[in-house]
Amino acid sequence: MKALSLSKPLQAALLLTAALTAIALLKPDALDTPAAPPSQVHASQDRTSTSPGSGAPWMRPAGEEWRPSDAEQRRAAEAAVAAAAPVVPLAPPIPPPKPTAPDPGLTYLGRIDQDGRSYVFLGKGADPQVVEIGSLVDPQWRVEKASATQIELRYLPLNEIRMIPVTAAQ
Repeated sequence: MKALSLSKPLQAALLLTAALTAIALLKPDALDTPAAPPSQVHASQDRTSTSPGSGAPWMRPAGEEWRPSDAEQRRAAEAAVAAAAPVVPLAPPIPPPKPTAPDPGLTYLGRIDQDGRSYVFLGKGADPQVVEIGSLVDPQWRVEKASATQIELRYLPLNEIRMIPVTAAQ
């Protein structure tokens, strides 16, 4: 049985990674020297320095805070804005439709005036009803008016008017 082995390029990459990790872990901490005023910083940059930190850019004097450059801050802000999902305002909720009166299911059958009172004959399915104008057909409908062309019914729960056309009897 053949043993598993790593290719030469993969072995080299792993060795290089291990070496760079060891170097990164061996970096010394920041120096315990006080921070110099800005005027002295510019002067010390002009002369060659033999301080231990001159060849190590990762070392900072103690008390000096790390701060990203303005360009890095700008790039980070632009990336955050680009990564943020666009804010889409929510559409206002659609109000439910206003309730309307149902179809009364009544048909005009005729009209009669007797003793100063007016009555209409309405058909509800197979049952004819005689209703005085101004009285209730059922608990939800009341006959309001009767004219030569239409009967006006009021749907009491919504106080809504519905018309029934008056058709000539054949």
